[in-house]
Amino acid sequence: MENLNINYDKTVSNATVSMISAGAILVISVLIVLLVLVIKRWKGRFIPLALGVLSYVVFGFMFSQLLMSVLSLIPNVDQSFTYNTNAYVVIYNILLAAGFGIARWFTAKMMTDRYNRTGDVLMAGTGLAIGDTVITYALSMFTFFVYAQAISANGLEKFISDMFNSGMAESDVITLYTSNVSQLVDSPAILWFLIAVSAVLDIALNIMLFMVVYGVVRKQVNYMYAYYAIIAQFVSNIMFQLYNAFSLTNIIVLFIVKLVIVGGIALFIKQFIMKEIKYSND
Repeated sequence: MENLNINYDKTVSNATVSMISAGAILVISVLIVLLVLVIKRWKGRFIPLALGVLSYVVFGFMFSQLLMSVLSLIPNVDQSFTYNTNAYVVIYNILLAAGFGIARWFTAKMMTDRYNRTGDVLMAGTGLAIGDTVITYALSMFTFFVYAQAISANGLEKFISDMFNSGMAESDVITLYTSNVSQLVDSPAILWFLIAVSAVLDIALNIMLFMVVYGVVRKQVNYMYAYYAIIAQFVSNIMFQLYNAFSLTNIIVLFIVKLVIVGGIALFIKQFIMKEIKYSND
């Protein structure tokens, strides 16, 4: 442990734990309110919701994970991922955006014969958003929260010691510390709440992008917008994933840029695309 060059006097601040908790509450609250609103206001049904979740898991998450695993089998590529985490993040998000595009197309295709109401489309988009939120945000935040609680309760030295006692190799401990633990003890607390707000922006964007693809499948919108949706997905995702976790200025600037991008995409869809889409209850 002495060779790891870790300052064991550091710990996770109460503000960081509070921000992680507040962010999780925000995301859960938004999803609950969204579901209730779509069900009550637009009579959304659960089959499109389940279809959206399933499509994301199969074509979004599993598709990107499978291709990343295949790429990692190539020695030079695997080495570049090891020494350049930004390259890994960029490639992964390209594949995720492509998989998400397939998921949207598949979901819309499966819906067109029976589930054509406004509420059904919103529910399917919400299902895709829920799948993305659970896998991209919730699972990672749960891990961070568990680490934060353990470090706050027992100290950083005990946390590192427990990892060694569990049989982890020193290289794996170093990787875990640099990629996860160091962010908990050194990054600004506000980062964790902004990650949650970013997840909320992704929820809204995912629903609107699905509406676009639904319009494409119904031949009410130019087919090229299905490809533009993939590009928009990638740009939105990557914008708040390559931040410097230890620089408050960098975090805030990139978050504002993402906010502007998502707002611009949403405004464009609302002004020029949504009015072209017709539903069975219109």
